[in-house]
Amino acid sequence: MKAGYAITTYKIQLNYKHLDWFKQTQSLFDDVLAFYYKLLEKQPETLELSNQNLLRHLELQTIKQRDGTKPEIPLPFEKIPLYFRRAAINAAISMYRSYVGKLKAWQESQEKEVDSEKLIVDSLGTESQSDSESNQIGDADLHHNYQLSTINYQLKGRPSRPRRLHMSMLYYKGMYKDFADGKIMLKLYTGKAWAWVKQRYTGRPFPENAELMSPTIVIKKKKVMLHIPVKEIVEDGRTAKERVKQQESFVAVALTTSDSLAVCTTIQADGSASHPYFIKGGKELAHRRKQLLGYTKRGTVRNDALVVPQEHRPNAKYYQKITRVTDHYAHEVSRKIVDYALKQGAKLIVMPGYSNSFAKGTLPYLKTNVMDFIGRRIIRYTSYKAWLAGIVVTFNSVGNAKKECYHCGEPIYKYNTEYQPPSQNFYGGKNFRCKEGHKGSTALNTARNIGKSFYGAFYEKAG
Repeated sequence: MKAGYAITTYKIQLNYKHLDWFKQTQSLFDDVLAFYYKLLEKQPETLELSNQNLLRHLELQTIKQRDGTKPEIPLPFEKIPLYFRRAAINAAISMYRSYVGKLKAWQESQEKEVDSEKLIVDSLGTESQSDSESNQIGDADLHHNYQLSTINYQLKGRPSRPRRLHMSMLYYKGMYKDFADGKIMLKLYTGKAWAWVKQRYTGRPFPENAELMSPTIVIKKKKVMLHIPVKEIVEDGRTAKERVKQQESFVAVALTTSDSLAVCTTIQADGSASHPYFIKGGKELAHRRKQLLGYTKRGTVRNDALVVPQEHRPNAKYYQKITRVTDHYAHEVSRKIVDYALKQGAKLIVMPGYSNSFAKGTLPYLKTNVMDFIGRRIIRYTSYKAWLAGIVVTFNSVGNAKKECYHCGEPIYKYNTEYQPPSQNFYGGKNFRCKEGHKGSTALNTARNIGKSFYGAFYEKAG
């Protein structure tokens, strides 16, 4: 069985003594980054080089060589540590490549648009008209509009150069040491000189036998965070296709906007569905969201906010809290999905395959506000948690899974209570019935249909 690996970013908080030293170091990092970014703008042809060769090229231009050769464009900063400088150069290369890539993609899209307009103009210009004078005037107007469109090509949606040349500091080895037991030594710029400073940190413990990669220092107001990529070995690195060929059981998941945020079922090797599992929390999440949104709509947020004009009252923090609350429930649900799959001995989790854009979604709840549907976050968090546990997450189109009965394939009629008349087009019904007399949970029926569709498309063909 081949092995793989997974990289998870751990965010831990530093208990610093000198916040100004971190800010001085970040300011210097941004200055070095800006210097190399501007240097790249003057020689865009160097982007043809690989990142490693481009870094070497920029160093040769700006750093004094061992043989005493002076650089063409000396770096206007003294005593910059080697790995600090290289981190800034790599940040500048990454930022400039990103900008050039966006600009190139925009130019190509605009050229296609202008070419299509020109084709329309040429085709219209060749049409025969009975009045030759009006034909000439019409052609002139068309070509005038074409010239206007080419001018708009120069302006329409053009990506702008980054306004702020800033990136959080990546610390390579040589800029940090003694990283263990809740302590780390960091090299910081005090404003006058470089100094090694011992810092304590707090956060969740790192897994055993994991490789800690180069950390990034992120400064947020008065908080200083250390973002550390942690590399772990995954013993079962087989692909989804390999697992399907071995006819292993899998878990099918349906996501809802009701109290049951996720509903799971296990699809056995023979195609039968068993062990339904409902993961609740939707009502609690909706209540907490509603409570936080209420604070943003009230005339007064707190008693001490009365002195602040309504248009200037700080509501941003409440929207941030909504995001954090949603993330909390998404992490909680995703963890329960993975734990359920482990308990059932499944090596695959099949999630609904939604579109990347809410505008493209065909289901009603996919077109709502991004905060109203938690499903995409659950999918994202389940994917990396599952891979760490040796489970692969794959996707299957929802299709008619929400509209057909799992047992007989007939259209289903949804309702909430026994007093409500079932309807085929009712949105949000928790229960269903069909013409053949089958009934039950709509969400569980959807999960079973997703599993049934995946099984028919892959397992039956593999068998």
